[in-house]
Amino acid sequence: MSYCSIARFYKLIESVTIGRSLLDARLAHLQRLAAGPAIQHALLVGEGNGSFLLPFAQQFPNTLITVLDQSPAMLRVAQVRLEAAGIDTTRITFRRADLTVEQLPEGCYDLLVTLFFFDNFDAATVRHIVPVLERASMPTAQWILSDFQVPNSGWRRVRARIWLTILYAFFRCVAGIPARSVPPTEAILATTSFKQTARSTYCGEMLYSTLYRRQ
Repeated sequence: MSYCSIARFYKLIESVTIGRSLLDARLAHLQRLAAGPAIQHALLVGEGNGSFLLPFAQQFPNTLITVLDQSPAMLRVAQVRLEAAGIDTTRITFRRADLTVEQLPEGCYDLLVTLFFFDNFDAATVRHIVPVLERASMPTAQWILSDFQVPNSGWRRVRARIWLTILYAFFRCVAGIPARSVPPTEAILATTSFKQTARSTYCGEMLYSTLYRRQ
C-alpha cells in the first residue's frame, strides 16, 4: 500500500469528492480538546497531507506531536504545508512507519488521532493495530477516530454504498489498499479501555467522528 504517487494531488482528489465533509469530520473535536486538560504529546497516525495536523498545531502550540505515515511523500507534503504556514516544526516528529508490523513505545501519548486511516485495512488488521495504539497511550488518553460508515437504511445507505464502491475501487487501483469494505472499527474500539464521549456524523451519515477517553 502506498499513497506516494498521489500525495501531491490528494487535496484535489478530496475536494472533488467529499472535500468539506471530510475536513469537518477531521476537525469535529478540536474545541472539546481545547476545553479539556493540556495535551502533552499527540500521536497522529496516517495523517496524510496535514489537513488535521496544521490546525491542530496552530491551536496547540505547546504540544509535542509525532506524525506517522507509511508514505514518505505524504509526510513531506504535510511538513512543507506546515512550514509554509509558519509553524515551528522542531516540536513535530515526522516518521515513516507501518503499524501492521511495527510496535510503539508504551504509555507515551495522551492523544491518539486516526482519521480515515483504518478504512485502508480489513477487520483482522484493525484488530491487530488497535492494541498497539492502546498500549502506546497514557492511562487518561483521548482518541479521535474519524472514518466512513454505511448508514442502516434508506437513501443514505444506498448513497453511501455507491460512494464507497467507487472510492474503494479507485484507491485499490492507485494506492494498492488491501481493504474492500469499511471495517467495524468502532465495534473493535468498544472492546478496549477507551469509552466514547462524543460522536458526530456528516455527509448523510456516511462519515463519522468519535472522541474517546481511556477509562
